[in-house]
Amino acid sequence: MVSSSWFRRHQKTVYIVMIFAMFVWGIGYSAIEMLPKKAIGKVYGRKVTQEEFADMANRWYRLFFSQSQDSVVSLVWKQLLLVEEAKRIGLEITMQEIEEGLSRIALQVFGQQPEIDKPRLVQFLCNTFKLNQEQLFRTLKEALLVEKLDSIMRTSTKLTTDEAWQRYAMENEQVKFKVFTLKAKDFLDSVTVDEDEIIAYYTKYKNNEFKENTGLPGYRLPERVRLECLIAKYEDMEKWVSVSDEEMRKYYEDNKDGQFLFVASDKKTDGAENGESMTRDELSVNEETVKDEQEKGDGGEMAVQESPEKYRPFGEAKDEIHKILASQKAREKAAEVIHQLDEEIYEAIDTVERPSFQDLAAKYSIKYEIPESKAAHDEFLTENDFWDLFPGSDQIVKMAFERAKYEPSVPLDYVEGKIIFQIIDKKRSEPAPFEEVQNRVIADLKMEKGLLKAEEIVTKIAGTGNISFDSAVQTIKAENALGGSSVVEVDYISRPTKLFNRESRYIEALKEDRPNVARKAFELKPGQLGIATETFGEKACYLMQLVDKKPADRADFENRQENLAKRYLFEKQEAFLAAWKNDLSRHMEIYTKFQ
Repeated sequence: MVSSSWFRRHQKTVYIVMIFAMFVWGIGYSAIEMLPKKAIGKVYGRKVTQEEFADMANRWYRLFFSQSQDSVVSLVWKQLLLVEEAKRIGLEITMQEIEEGLSRIALQVFGQQPEIDKPRLVQFLCNTFKLNQEQLFRTLKEALLVEKLDSIMRTSTKLTTDEAWQRYAMENEQVKFKVFTLKAKDFLDSVTVDEDEIIAYYTKYKNNEFKENTGLPGYRLPERVRLECLIAKYEDMEKWVSVSDEEMRKYYEDNKDGQFLFVASDKKTDGAENGESMTRDELSVNEETVKDEQEKGDGGEMAVQESPEKYRPFGEAKDEIHKILASQKAREKAAEVIHQLDEEIYEAIDTVERPSFQDLAAKYSIKYEIPESKAAHDEFLTENDFWDLFPGSDQIVKMAFERAKYEPSVPLDYVEGKIIFQIIDKKRSEPAPFEEVQNRVIADLKMEKGLLKAEEIVTKIAGTGNISFDSAVQTIKAENALGGSSVVEVDYISRPTKLFNRESRYIEALKEDRPNVARKAFELKPGQLGIATETFGEKACYLMQLVDKKPADRADFENRQENLAKRYLFEKQEAFLAAWKNDLSRHMEIYTKFQ
């Protein structure tokens, strides 16, 4: 796909060629319309042209997606598929439904139903969203089709009382158990690894992504980029700007009612200034006395007195105002400098004597930097490094991995300033060389063998279940010199839940997230032994005995049944809709570069 920066550099040429083609070759608008339009995808076998997609994207973006943080391209493809499905099954939208839809949009815009007639409302919405009436009605009709389709699919999902009770019972049943832990690291001295095993282990896991602090083996490095940056830092720009007394005075006058009012805690009473405190009654008496004195004048008449100071003095607020205005001016200055810099970069981008980023930084007196990873101290950066180096912007990381080498970015914002960068080198995602990770491979392999050793010991002694929990623990301790390990009793816990796409159950007594241990506990009967292994995080094997199982309270369920049923039904519907949409996507084909 032609990049936006290419078009920006060559837009004059493109327009000239288009005009030349139309006038010299005699290709008019109607003739161009007759040319076959290139398809960029298919929906239910129907070709979707770039013109159709661009039209829908433009309309939907203006009416619904202008504030979206997600990819508009992806959102529009999804809506296009759903509109097609709605039409395919015969759904229709009436004029009354469109008018109701217009009213709902107006309610969102105004916060209440506006008291204007339909033609004026339509004209207002057209002006607001920069659409003509046909585009507004067509987009709204498509949205209502998607909404109706969603409603039909959602209401087709039901929930019985038995289902609700089973869900509640699963969530609210609790178990209590005893556990003895054998950590893999306790057996590292008793395991050995040879060269063939190390190579085989590396080969097995070299294509798995490396994920720090998970305990999972993986030696594939993520895609990394090296970039050079031009950064207009706000704190540097503050040295370039000046703030006059007149500007500070004007800011004070414009904002004193909101920013510089005295609050009650600012006003001090006599005695309090000397470190003494006053009771509520004393304070009340004191206020009444002051009030009486203010109301009495000579001869008992009301005396006119100045009101107490209402605002903080300008002199006291001056430093604060200076900081505010300097910060504002620094941001404006940064925007001005980076805009000039951006214009110069693109004016010279195709020239032979293209200025370097270092020269540009010197010319504009801003910061030139090749950033380095804070974690790895390496100039090649991963996605995670960007969040540390440039907080407050997801655009920088997204653009960095999409951009070609030596293609300058557009100006971008982050917490500390404005930035333009270009990629000067890339490394694709690939396994780390064995020599670089050999020590980690050996450590991972030994840890895995240590865990297997722990499992072997527990299974050999307690696997048959013909031994008591206490006897099994004593035997394991005696035979493996684990005198320091102790039995822990875990108080009542619930079943594991989904967290970040994996099961999770933090067990306070073990100070770890141990979902496998929790799941195994719910499989046991009181007094029964069980064995669970955890490979995520700290590797360990656990010998367990269930102490008690507490069932869910049926009476509590019945008291809360109505609200619970609504929540369970909604969650069931959401899960069904997600699966249905995923299945529906089989009927859509998007050509790679238009995804």
